[in-house]
Amino acid sequence: MALRSERQDSKVDPDKGIYVEMEGIMQVRYSCEEFGFEDWPEDFMNFQARVKKISQYFCLKDKETTMQAYFYCMVCNCELRSLRPLREHVRGNKHIKKACEKKRQILGLPQEPQNAPRVKKLKKERPRVDVGLTLEQRLEECGEPAIGLEYISEYINPKKPSDHPMYTCRLEGCKSAWGTSDDMYNHVIKPKHHKCFFRKLNPEDSRIAGLSSADILQKAAEYEEEQGGSEERDYEVIISEMDYEKYMELRHRPDDRSEKKAMLGLVGSACNSNMEPLGKR
Repeated sequence: MALRSERQDSKVDPDKGIYVEMEGIMQVRYSCEEFGFEDWPEDFMNFQARVKKISQYFCLKDKETTMQAYFYCMVCNCELRSLRPLREHVRGNKHIKKACEKKRQILGLPQEPQNAPRVKKLKKERPRVDVGLTLEQRLEECGEPAIGLEYISEYINPKKPSDHPMYTCRLEGCKSAWGTSDDMYNHVIKPKHHKCFFRKLNPEDSRIAGLSSADILQKAAEYEEEQGGSEERDYEVIISEMDYEKYMELRHRPDDRSEKKAMLGLVGSACNSNMEPLGKR
């Protein structure tokens, strides 16, 4: 994918613990329900120098003191209340552009040309994981919000239980999501699944459709915290079935299958003569 040249200037890399390049971009702030509480924000440049690795539980509210840390982006004027939205935000094109503009402004550098040339960047491959692990085992090691698990189905091969499980999502708008525990893990922690869940939860709320990915992630983190946080996550709501036919159908399901194609009957080569070898027509 072609990327704007601002990315060339940015040295931000959350995987290396680099979220900002200079002061005045982001802050770490604190909130508390205690009367008269006064917040003393810390510039993120100082924070990342002091904290080499941010804990996934850093933004969880202390139930006794009601103290809660959160991140505030000064150039985008928005709050980020968990680690995942922070990582997504600092990688976003809008934030990178505003951060680079701020950097040039402070350093007295020329502004980026309006029609700057684009550069290509190789896409990082997803690290290999053990698909023999269940979705529950994957999520137990994750501090990201994972909501709507009651709409996930787990299928086990009754003839060979040692085979890795397969999963599907029954949420409207997510029914194209299926695969191994790794596939489903990367589905349930993403904004699309979260947004479909909130649409199901509040079908009359038209504002959900207009929320950005960062807003959805923050909303998901707040919702899960209200339910007791990731430590109180209920995995028993995941429906587990010993269904050989369904399991094998999922194992051999074509990669290009989608919910819309299935509804239209456009599944498999039999539905499209152009996909059938000429010799067999």
